[in-house]
Amino acid sequence: MIRAPSSASTRALAHKSWQLTRASYTSLSTSTRRFPTQLSSSRSSTPLRTTSSSWAYQPLTIRRALATVTDTLYGVTASRLGKSSSSSHSDFFAQHAQHLASVDPEFASNPILHWSEFPDFAAVKPEHVVPAMTALVQYVETQFQQRSKQFTPTWAGTMGLTQDLEDDLERASGVITHLSMVKDSPELRSAVEAIQPMIVKISLQMGQSLEFYDALVKMRENAETWNGLDKEQQRIVDKTIQGMKLSGVGFGLPGEGNAEKRKRFNEIQERKAQLSLKFSNNVQDATKAFVKVVTDKKELEGCPESLVQAMAKNAQKRGHGDGDADKGPWAVTLDAPTLVPFIMNCKNRDLREQIYRANVKRASEGEQDNEPIINEILSLRKEEASMLGFDSFGSLSLSKKMASNVDTATNVLDRLYKATLPAAQKELAELSEFASTRLHHPTPLRPWDTAFVGEEYRKDRFKYSADQISEYLVFPKVIDTLFAVAKDSFGIEVSEMAQEEQQKAGLTTWNKDVKVYKVQEEAPGKKLLAYFYGDFYSRSEEKKSGAWMDVCVTRMKDPVSGHVRVPIAYMICNQPAPASDSEPSRMKFQDVTTLFHEFGHCLQHMLTTVEYPQASGIKGVEWDFVEVASQFMENFAYEPQWLDQMAHHYKTGAPMPQEMKSSVMKSRECLAGLAMMRQLHFATLDLELHTQFDPSRADQESIFDVDRRMAKKTCLITPIPEDRFLCGFSHIFGGGYAAGYYSYKYSELYSADAYAALEESDSEEARREMGKKYRDTVLAYGGATDPKQVWKEFRGRDGVEVDALLRHSGLTSHA
Repeated sequence: MIRAPSSASTRALAHKSWQLTRASYTSLSTSTRRFPTQLSSSRSSTPLRTTSSSWAYQPLTIRRALATVTDTLYGVTASRLGKSSSSSHSDFFAQHAQHLASVDPEFASNPILHWSEFPDFAAVKPEHVVPAMTALVQYVETQFQQRSKQFTPTWAGTMGLTQDLEDDLERASGVITHLSMVKDSPELRSAVEAIQPMIVKISLQMGQSLEFYDALVKMRENAETWNGLDKEQQRIVDKTIQGMKLSGVGFGLPGEGNAEKRKRFNEIQERKAQLSLKFSNNVQDATKAFVKVVTDKKELEGCPESLVQAMAKNAQKRGHGDGDADKGPWAVTLDAPTLVPFIMNCKNRDLREQIYRANVKRASEGEQDNEPIINEILSLRKEEASMLGFDSFGSLSLSKKMASNVDTATNVLDRLYKATLPAAQKELAELSEFASTRLHHPTPLRPWDTAFVGEEYRKDRFKYSADQISEYLVFPKVIDTLFAVAKDSFGIEVSEMAQEEQQKAGLTTWNKDVKVYKVQEEAPGKKLLAYFYGDFYSRSEEKKSGAWMDVCVTRMKDPVSGHVRVPIAYMICNQPAPASDSEPSRMKFQDVTTLFHEFGHCLQHMLTTVEYPQASGIKGVEWDFVEVASQFMENFAYEPQWLDQMAHHYKTGAPMPQEMKSSVMKSRECLAGLAMMRQLHFATLDLELHTQFDPSRADQESIFDVDRRMAKKTCLITPIPEDRFLCGFSHIFGGGYAAGYYSYKYSELYSADAYAALEESDSEEARREMGKKYRDTVLAYGGATDPKQVWKEFRGRDGVEVDALLRHSGLTSHA
């Protein structure tokens, strides 16, 4: 996910594991995503920051975790460094740094503002946040006001006069956002809340500039000037104009009531930012607050030893026991690395129900109750859409996506629903029969049973548990294989930077386990292409759950010297840390596909050839196309060639048995219909809330009533009346997926069809040629080319084939 805290952004674990409870799906996300995705996937949702051309190229903005002023056009965008890359420490960026230092001493001493190639994460403290953003926002505001008098209807007279200001804002807010996701603390959270209003204000000021907007429109209308731009510049201008319209620039025009409308519109943006941040904090606090201490090990029957050890450590961290896995006590918590395997393996039905109910009611009570926040967010979004001339927030959101309108998105979901329902019904019948006859388990199945029975069914069918499979999936081997895939398919080499090399570059990280990698061309010369940080292990006390990719530095051409600054990415996962210093991290296969997914996002950021920062890498890519690159990469994890390379026993080094490999390769077809139905429920519910639901009548039909109504169609196991999973649905209320959750399935149609192009290759040489074509189109063009054109150039046709997705999932098309 693109963070979107992909997150967003992250991503929803439901993407791969239908068995999780409804609350688990969304709580384990993220962007996205980031984009995602906060995913992500998710991938997850993200807290703070302005995005590239945040004030223009997308409707409004402050980076998603801090606010999500509106759901963005980009996947996840992050801070961009305003200085040099290791490939070119150009005079332009160095001079700019010197200039800033002369403006305010804060620019010369504050590590959030004062960095060259890489941020000095070890030096950044929460007390640096407010002074940094105060000084920067004041500088940007003054500069923008002065430059507004100089705008002319040319590229240089518009984008050329604002690019450095955007870069300055993004590099600083990006550092803050990133640390708020991976190193949260009460002090940092307070600092983020303090700077939020000033970021919203400067974003609105820039996004509603009539002088800038007028110059862009005149440039668009002048045929000679317009034809003098290249296609990438033209798209950037068009999308910037669209973004400014959606940012309320029209309310600055002379006209009756416009002043009042502008005031109200800006109030909405500020309030939405506050609510989004509060929603995310409530979810995180509620997740941290819950703990179920178990003192009798018999209650944990069925739980794998690795989970029992983790729960003993959980208890120790919370002041219970000494971490002894044999004696206990043990603590069941709601963070993903504990919750997911517990729900899937614990035989104690009563205990599963307790944990399920706690999870499904997260952030729905007391001071952390998100229901009123959701109602106010939906009300504000509806009002915002109406002010901009849309009949719903769903229509506003879709207007800037590839699908372009609600009907298109709905039709795709309906087609998938019709194709999936028969398979899902058959799967549930088989699961219920298995539970009754083989497990002697009560039926009908309840929501806290499906994960457990589903895992037992999978083990019976494929002979191996997820924990047994994890013995053959150790992190060093898996990531080496991932890099081998990238080399074989895209002609790049990825290598970890040694500590000496990092020290020489003055490079620091935010945690001792974080790794730094460099990406180079495989061809002679080893041209440097990019860097990325890898933060792979869970730290529930300070790091948000989910998995996501985000941007540290964007590829950009020095306008003076012509040197190109290489991009830098963040790749964030939450797999279990090594059990000891002598053992590597063992990964569930789901952790493996998540790793491949997030690396796909990174590749699109790192292998871009676009030199305009407004649309380089993932920036500017329509939200419902940005997951294509990530989902595409997941397919490699199931291929025999790569599974053979990555799967070796963590103790003996023996290769994974053939029967087990066959089980892994077939695993994504197991209960795929139910998994698809779960995702379709989230997507259709999201659209319903943002198109048909009336928050002003919540006393007659609440958000939970809407959920139950939609569940009658898409949830084959009826949710319990107390279900409040919406209070933890961070994708749409704390991230960038509002009226956009459908993007996961929409993108997956394209990613499956894209991978089918590799499958259709009749030789290894043809396959590598297709991989090169994919790199030269989908990964290279970023947001500077319309995704429909990107797709046509790569696939050779306009449409997307639905059958590829259904085939990969083991489903028969009834569409």
